[in-house]
Amino acid sequence: MTIIRYLFDPVDIREADRRAMSEIGVPGTILMENAGRGVADVMTARFPTARKFLFVCGPGNNGGDGLTAARHILVRGKEAVVILACAEGKLSVESLRNLDILKNIGCPVRYSSFLSTEEITASALENDIVVEALLGSGSSGAPRGEILRVIKAIPGSATVVAVDVPAGVDPSDGRVEGFALRADLTVTMLAEKTGLEIMPGREHCGDIEIVDIGIPPASVLPEKSGVSIFLPSDAGRLLPEWSGTTHKGSRGFVLVVGGSSRYWGAPVLSALGALKAGAGCVVVAAPEESAAFAGGYPEMIFTETICDGGFLSPATWDLVIEQWGGRIDSIVAGPGMDRGKPAEELFTRIWKEWEGSLCVDGDALHFLGKGQGPFPLRGNTVITPHEGEAASLLSRERPSVSASRLEAVRTLFKNFGTCVLKGASSLVCGDSGVRVIPYNLPGLSVPGSGDVLSGVAGAMLGMGIAAEDAAASSACLHAIAGSFLQEERGFNGILAKEIAMALPMAIKFARSGAGLNSH
Repeated sequence: MTIIRYLFDPVDIREADRRAMSEIGVPGTILMENAGRGVADVMTARFPTARKFLFVCGPGNNGGDGLTAARHILVRGKEAVVILACAEGKLSVESLRNLDILKNIGCPVRYSSFLSTEEITASALENDIVVEALLGSGSSGAPRGEILRVIKAIPGSATVVAVDVPAGVDPSDGRVEGFALRADLTVTMLAEKTGLEIMPGREHCGDIEIVDIGIPPASVLPEKSGVSIFLPSDAGRLLPEWSGTTHKGSRGFVLVVGGSSRYWGAPVLSALGALKAGAGCVVVAAPEESAAFAGGYPEMIFTETICDGGFLSPATWDLVIEQWGGRIDSIVAGPGMDRGKPAEELFTRIWKEWEGSLCVDGDALHFLGKGQGPFPLRGNTVITPHEGEAASLLSRERPSVSASRLEAVRTLFKNFGTCVLKGASSLVCGDSGVRVIPYNLPGLSVPGSGDVLSGVAGAMLGMGIAAEDAAASSACLHAIAGSFLQEERGFNGILAKEIAMALPMAIKFARSGAGLNSH
């Protein structure tokens, strides 16, 4: 049975809280009690030697969860101090009740409005753990006023646990509009919020733990959402099953079209990615010089091409179709193609005349963005832009894409088809929604890494995997391969061809049904 790990919008979470109280009959006080106890349980398990905890609490139920957690920390024989960053009148009824209980049992409660910034900083440094419960999943936009002052007073050297959502991170899409706290651990309630897994919010969350609030999530949450986490086991489930009678013709025929007088190696890396991902045959349509980079890989077939001023000529398409047209299952277009007029005309012909599966990468994305009008939307297509290429496709500045990755990938899908928005926690958007590839790997940010990814996508498409499944699987397998290399050798010095060479082990790992960190 396939279990999809959905992420939920704060609207869904608020509705779940309402249903828990009005339909199931669980009082809000009990929900807060369970949440606070859960936070305390996670913290004491994660930081068993910590003795002193500073709870920085704000208005609403998020602050109440923090106040409840402070009591349960005291129950465990540890020390707790509370700094309240709002007037008591801003607390909910349940939160105020928990504040009164803390006062009655002698827990020190201080008010940020009476403390200098230096005093808040000193208090944070005096404690082993700072627990931030200032805004929560009901917040949006940049923190302001007293909440902002308190957040900025927490030093970067402090060990921070965020309750539900780090202050300043938009829980709906991961945007960070102003200053946001960086947590070492985020303990979130009931289910994971969408913004916790999407950059830039993801980098503010640290590790993420989910605690229950005393009711089964399925009883109050929607059956599914539009955003989910894509795990290695999901990729393994989508890969074809091979048997003893499998032959290379059943593994898919991939054509790579790319290269130029400046970029000879890119199509070779793409072809290598396709071969190592399991393609049965890979033909490369590239300038003759590219073949020199493939000396160690005779499995690549280089077909005849025509060049014009250092670029592939549109006449190359006629040669390719004449020789290979009846056998091609998928095409990868763009790696190293450069931006000359002949290459643009070649890509235009591929987009309009090829009816099969297509992966568009590299310079072909430039052509796609440059001429949106002449390019009709087509199916069975995967585009693989990084943020800079995405900005060009959307006629925006790159920081705009970086800040709103979820919205950007959805718009790219609407305009161009299934999209892999590359980067930390890559996003894949297709017909069924957005899938998050939960890897943040600096070691993959090397020249040619994207070329390898496009080849993997071409292989997945060539095997007959649907576009959005091929996109997610290729991004995930590429990330797993990178994680193996990074774990073994660190961030620096990984080469793109080494990522390709690690793909068979990544595929084996995915087929095993393993989880994210089980390797």
